[in-house]
Amino acid sequence: MARKSIPVNVARQLWAGCGGYCQNPSCNRFLFATVGDDSVSLANVAHIIGHGENGPRSDHELAMLIDRDGLDNLIMLCLECHKIVDELERKYSVETIRIWKSDHERKVRQFFNIPRVTDERELLIDVSERLDENGAIFREYGPYSQRVLEGESGDALTIWRRRCLDTILPNNRRIINLIEKNKRNFPYPWDIYREMLNYKLHVDAFEDNCLLGQKVNDYKLFPVEFDHFVKTKLGVEMPPLERRGEEELEFRHHQVSTFINRFLANHDFIDQMEELNRATMSITLKDGRELRVFVTNTYYFTEYTLEKVMAVDPQVEVIICSCPAGQYSEDAKQLCIEHGIGLFMFGEFMGALRKTGEHFLNYLLRSERDYRINTFKWQLERTSLPKGLQVYLFGSYLRRKLYEDIDVVIVYSNLQAKDAVERVSEILKSDLRRQAKKIDLTICSAEEFSAMKLTNDNLTKVYAS
Repeated sequence: MARKSIPVNVARQLWAGCGGYCQNPSCNRFLFATVGDDSVSLANVAHIIGHGENGPRSDHELAMLIDRDGLDNLIMLCLECHKIVDELERKYSVETIRIWKSDHERKVRQFFNIPRVTDERELLIDVSERLDENGAIFREYGPYSQRVLEGESGDALTIWRRRCLDTILPNNRRIINLIEKNKRNFPYPWDIYREMLNYKLHVDAFEDNCLLGQKVNDYKLFPVEFDHFVKTKLGVEMPPLERRGEEELEFRHHQVSTFINRFLANHDFIDQMEELNRATMSITLKDGRELRVFVTNTYYFTEYTLEKVMAVDPQVEVIICSCPAGQYSEDAKQLCIEHGIGLFMFGEFMGALRKTGEHFLNYLLRSERDYRINTFKWQLERTSLPKGLQVYLFGSYLRRKLYEDIDVVIVYSNLQAKDAVERVSEILKSDLRRQAKKIDLTICSAEEFSAMKLTNDNLTKVYAS
């Protein structure tokens, strides 16, 4: 039976308690590593008393009395420390690890100590300054900043991801804690607390997206009304709030005309373009096809978002998710394919234009194909294997964005290599099981392989020893 995942509210409390750092006092490593333009999570939720009869420290007297997936039995560690405390469990007792966690949480609370405030203006100034800092970062480096929309997205989005972790998330949490801790110091009902609750919905969803990797259908955008309310309470003159349209579609000013004039104007497969409205354009291709294209800056596009798009324009044939930091769900992509609608990130759309039919709807970027191949290469090259083994990929995994399964052929040319086949297949299967991917594995000798006939042959060698 698959082990149940850690509940989101428990994961949030763990993140709040660790402050983004490994809770092993001899490590205290920041739980995100930056490599080039990418940020990689090093965070591991570790069980103090492990599952099952043979889990780490499972012979402890409390093992049968506690909820092993409960907050009290979990600690946030980096990958390395998690492996060490589990494999060398006798050196790391339950009591020791609990002390690590409690001491670390106490230090985090001291660092982010929330003062008692009885002057409402003093509290609002603190909140306003933190909102201003977050806003400045968003405008300069965020997904809709001029740097990103003008195509200079590499450095801007890298800085954005870093500032989300080290500035925006702590500021968000500080604002909420400041208001919640001091709500009893002001007459009930306190309007500041009421306004903060809507902001808190955004903060929780934003943390899920940044820290837990759990994208949500109804991603709550930053409520500009909260900042407007705070500034107005402070007596700052503010322009009237503009009514924001459907959050799920998130239109941006001049976004279609920007696409036409800036990004698509020089595409050699486009014959003509026309802006129909603020979200839709018509594109005529060199092969005579005409496409009705809907452009949205939605942060996370889901089946629910698709319903919203179809309600606005039921004739749409292509949807472009233009936010460089955004993405779409697999379910939304599958649903679009089934309805003959192309759902793309902007880069995918630029390449898919030359294709037709399923090759258009399920277009796979060359860079993503290369990534899939290189992932397999890395997985196998880090394992010591005998001479005479070859591993090939083929099929939909290397042709389509969404694929049916991962077709793998393992070829052996001698007895020693044949004996290692089972080890290779287990390495691949275990890794793919963690990713919930289906693998179709074929094992054969070199002679059998030479006679093999493959339909839609796109056979690619990914490993040879």
